[in-house]
Amino acid sequence: MIRLLTLIFTWWNGATIGTLFHTWRQGEFVGSDEFGNRYYQTKGGVKDPALGIVRRWVIYFGEAEASRIPPGWRNPPSGERPILSDTQTRR
Repeated sequence: MIRLLTLIFTWWNGATIGTLFHTWRQGEFVGSDEFGNRYYQTKGGVKDPALGIVRRWVIYFGEAEASRIPPGWRNPPSGERPILSDTQTRR
């Protein structure tokens, strides 16, 4: 019961149930890193019409800590896929 409430209400301990549902419906797995974080983007690399870019997001393993995200994921060159190192391969 506590696990269910944690999934519904707390975002700092990992993904909420809404984020997991959105990822299942709209996400495409891109890769993971040595911390266990999982990286996603919109399926097929479709650009969001409102933003004009491909949406990307991270599902953290454990506590949400943005400093553990590689710089290549946050700021990829324009029009290119995010850069993931060899340890962050697509599985």
